[in-house]
Amino acid sequence: MKIHRKIVLGLICLFLITWIGALAKCEMLTYQHYDEFSEIYRENTMIGVIDYLKVLEYEDNYARVYVVSANKGAGDVLLFSKENNKWQYDAWERTVWSDEGSASEVIWPYWWHFVYGGL
Repeated sequence: MKIHRKIVLGLICLFLITWIGALAKCEMLTYQHYDEFSEIYRENTMIGVIDYLKVLEYEDNYARVYVVSANKGAGDVLLFSKENNKWQYDAWERTVWSDEGSASEVIWPYWWHFVYGGL
């Protein structure tokens, strides 16, 4: 019985370490690059005012940004590319969750958002 507890505890610890590391990475990327995407997401999207955004991935010429809009009642992932040293909206990847019930996916590391929206 003790070995099962150790295995379960080990798995829980592994999950928490992985999750906290992923959260820390996204928070750091958001802190560093928020201003680059705080207005550009409005280009060619139907997303109006947002509550917040999180930078999920950031490379020299590519970025994935998670945008949460309580007004729209949804969380979306947008893709951006850099051309001529300027970020441009590239594509809408997907709607992760929606108050309308039309989407209910999980976005890592913000996995709990699909349960109650991005609040």
